[in-house]
Amino acid sequence: MIGVLKHKFSSIIYNKDGFTLQKIMVLLAIINALTQVAFGRIHNEAAYKVSSTVAIFTFINQIALILMAVSLMRIHEKKKYYIFSVLLFLITTTTMIVYILLMHGDIYYQTALNGGYSYEDAVKIVYAIDDSVNFVILALVLGFIEMGLFVAEIIIKRRRAHGLSNKRRD
Repeated sequence: MIGVLKHKFSSIIYNKDGFTLQKIMVLLAIINALTQVAFGRIHNEAAYKVSSTVAIFTFINQIALILMAVSLMRIHEKKKYYIFSVLLFLITTTTMIVYILLMHGDIYYQTALNGGYSYEDAVKIVYAIDDSVNFVILALVLGFIEMGLFVAEIIIKRRRAHGLSNKRRD
């Protein structure tokens, strides 16, 4: 049983070409895209009171995350997919940070925090926004882990191409 599990999990990071982190990056990108779908659903609970520009940020972010997963799947085919992955990472990170800043400064959110709405509406708005911000923070953390794995994959590929020697050049 343990041997079978070891074989299944080792195939995630080792294939016929050698050690690779690509499958882990793709899995994290897919999980990240799915958390953003959940984020959109949670945010919609308070959408009748909160600014509508959030839908645009959510849509851009979900599309960029899905494209990043596809781009990460193809990084070993052409070098342009490395550039696409970095650009999509920058787009998603920027969108997530802008979302967090917009939501914490949103007038309806601030009014709900200060007691300007009925208790039920205020609780719904505050918890929906806080939960959606927590999902975005989770997505940011996953994105940075993906980028760390991406850099490690580039280092592995470069060392494979130039030899695995750790001797310094004089």
